[in-house]
Amino acid sequence: MYLVTTKVDRLPQDHQLVMVDGTVPDWEAKPGDLHWDHHRPGGADVQMDEIPLPEHQSFIEEHSTDQPPCFVTTMVDADACCAAAWVQLPREVLTSDTIAKFKAIAWDCDHLMVPPELSQHAEFAAKADAALKKSSEGIAADLGLPHERKDWTDNHWEAYSSEAFRRGTDWLIAAAKGDRLYPGECGEADDYWQQIESDAQMLKDEERIQFVETQRGAIAICDVRGVGHSVDPRSFYHAIQSRSHSLRPEAITIRDHRAGGNQYTLGSIPLHPDQHALDFTQRAFDRLTQAEQEKDSEAGTWGGRRTVGGSPWNTPSQLTIEEIVALLD
Repeated sequence: MYLVTTKVDRLPQDHQLVMVDGTVPDWEAKPGDLHWDHHRPGGADVQMDEIPLPEHQSFIEEHSTDQPPCFVTTMVDADACCAAAWVQLPREVLTSDTIAKFKAIAWDCDHLMVPPELSQHAEFAAKADAALKKSSEGIAADLGLPHERKDWTDNHWEAYSSEAFRRGTDWLIAAAKGDRLYPGECGEADDYWQQIESDAQMLKDEERIQFVETQRGAIAICDVRGVGHSVDPRSFYHAIQSRSHSLRPEAITIRDHRAGGNQYTLGSIPLHPDQHALDFTQRAFDRLTQAEQEKDSEAGTWGGRRTVGGSPWNTPSQLTIEEIVALLD
């Protein structure tokens, strides 16, 4: 079973929960549950770096309970799929080459780049990440969901995301075992890069990017509210590439929250020379949470990892861009 949720009451109690790449707010693990979340102070760069290798069988087999497993994450992406696949693969499959490929995919997903030691897998990882995203396009039709995503309920989004989590993880497991090519190896994502370019041009043409000046330089803001489709962050960073050297490393994206209002992603510009100095887990998320809850005592928390995170999952943010920028300082 695979589940993507941010609501604790959606977690099944009759399963062994295996929670990766995010923690459902207010969840408390029961005996036998497994939990890894690199979104914390001092967390690893990708989720797999926090999950031990199994000794002989798969990790989940070596730590099984009398309950069937349910793999849980708070937001489906390639890093979450890699982590869920990792704990299900037997030790003999997790060769050095497989581990390098999985980690490259996770790095590209979370950082839009790979570290020098994985540079030989950079193109492979970018195509794999794009193919995994593209593979979710047919899920809505397969599940019979409404054509317009603005009409989706929370249950629709949960069903869609959970199925994407399952399919992505299963694909990676099959590829690691040699039963299927890795995502992107058949050219299925080649046109994805055209979409990246097209959306970058759209962001510029529709003046959806602004720059907020501060004493330490300008911060780039991307507004994708009302666009109607998911915009890859690569499009945002590609659109500001020509002046990225003069910007601060922080970057903010505004999107529509499912419940109405705004949701923010607080990220960073890949390969920015000052990116290494960022760590939003050191007080920035705390300040943003405090400001959020001063406006709405029932609001959730800001959170994420060192160089990317965002506003509360289950409630729209009450903060303005100006307030967020001020709190970053």
